Amino acid sequence: VEETGRTRDHDEFFALDTVVLDHPTFSGARSGAIRREAFIGSDAALLLPYDPARDTVLLVEQFRTGPYMRGDPNPWALEPVAGLVDPGESPEDTARREAREEAGLTLDRLIPVLTGYPSPGATTEFYHCFVGICDLSSAGGQGGLQHESEDIWSHVIPLDTALSMVVSGEVNVLPLATLLYWLALNRRQLDAVS
Repeated sequence: VEETGRTRDHDEFFALDTVVLDHPTFSGARSGAIRREAFIGSDAALLLPYDPARDTVLLVEQFRTGPYMRGDPNPWALEPVAGLVDPGESPEDTARREAREEAGLTLDRLIPVLTGYPSPGATTEFYHCFVGICDLSSAGGQGGLQHESEDIWSHVIPLDTALSMVVSGEVNVLPLATLLYWLALNRRQLDAVS
């Protein structure tokens, strides 16, 4: 890839860069100059808390600007627990920190599920996804950090109910759907070692 220009067009909580580049194509030719914008995000840890004794999961709900700006009539989204990985912090440490901050949870075990780009055509964000084994018997309710303007409600529901919410469209955040489907495929193995 040959880059001939890059500018920082916006730089606040998130950044937006424009790049002009030329890359090899599958035919063996060069693409010619292409101008693209990219949302410059950072690594994030995403966590689906799971209680194998009760076969329940914890989903967080909060207002989200993306659905609001798109005109979604319900801009409150059901999501996994999540947060940006701070400098010097591991994704595992972030997942444990966010479990405490967003939902008041202490994890017994953290299981790596997958890593990857949520939308490689538009953003540099990179996700580290986990399932966290924990006791959800007294979990749920309001959470989040006030100084970060977080207003989070946690729901503890049976895993099968959460899976049906993916099918109905009530769960429409794809990383959450991915984690739920992974857990559905692997919960029996987790139950055996919990």
